[in-house]
Amino acid sequence: MARVTWRQHRGALITLVAASAALALAIVGGELDVQGPYARYAADGCILRPIHVPCGTLANRIAVGTNGLDALVIALHLLPVLIGVFLGAPLIARELESGTFRFTWTQGVGRTRFVVTTIVLLAAVVTVTTCALGALLAWYAHPFEVVGLESRFQAGFFDTTTLAFPAWTLFALCIGTFLGTLIGRVVTAMAATAAAAGGLLVAAFWELDHHLLSLGALARPVRPTGGLFLGVLNMPAEPGLGPVGSWLVRGWITGPGSYQLSSTAVGNLQNRMNAATSKSGTSEAAWMSLHHYTYWLSYQPADRFWYFQVITGAALAALATAFAMMTVWLVRSRG
Repeated sequence: MARVTWRQHRGALITLVAASAALALAIVGGELDVQGPYARYAADGCILRPIHVPCGTLANRIAVGTNGLDALVIALHLLPVLIGVFLGAPLIARELESGTFRFTWTQGVGRTRFVVTTIVLLAAVVTVTTCALGALLAWYAHPFEVVGLESRFQAGFFDTTTLAFPAWTLFALCIGTFLGTLIGRVVTAMAATAAAAGGLLVAAFWELDHHLLSLGALARPVRPTGGLFLGVLNMPAEPGLGPVGSWLVRGWITGPGSYQLSSTAVGNLQNRMNAATSKSGTSEAAWMSLHHYTYWLSYQPADRFWYFQVITGAALAALATAFAMMTVWLVRSRG
């Protein structure tokens, strides 16, 4: 079965390996470009004391590579969809459309073993490949995270780790195989897979990860030092706004009676505070404390990152398994 799977899908697998190798080379090249400035940034003690003369210049040099990093993140997001479209969707649909299933499914291995073995072998290849790419991207993104330019909690990076990225790829592969088996037409199945896998990935990029990261968020009162960040935030913690490496979820203000102020009340409060502090020179934190207002932030600590990764990976793996089982059921029930 391994030899048959290779002969049937060697074109798609060779293309996958070649594309992954090109992405890996691009990641390594980008990391080598940023490694010099980052090494000097660390040697000058900027990791612990980022606010002194050479650190800003070095941080700006590292920031030049942000566009290249973002482009690679986008490219990696396309890979699971392409695997689902060009590897998963035609897997069974091509057999059904061409009629070769009448021969393939009557051999000694049986249709169930044929489908299960093929899916498992292809899943193993794409899992190893995408896991390696996720590890390389984390290595590339590390200097940007240390400097404070990026955060691994961000949607783009959250979905391309060594755990979430293979899980997304398995999901795309299995949903593509299921839709191909259900529809039985290669081109139609490819379009449906692109819509389903791509749509869910885009939804996760914009919304689902944010909702997930709001679960069980901790809250703490904060002394405002550079303005008030209110409402839904979804941003990495800035100095003085939360623990290092944490992810800010939401900000709000409570009044003297510990009640939460509405958006209108917050606007009025900010106008009063700005007018008072500009005249007296008092800081925002002192003025709010004097008038019994408290600024709150909810956040996810940095050490919870892998808990959310496990939740995401487990959910996607469960969906992938469910689609694979439904594929086997469709094949077994087909005349």
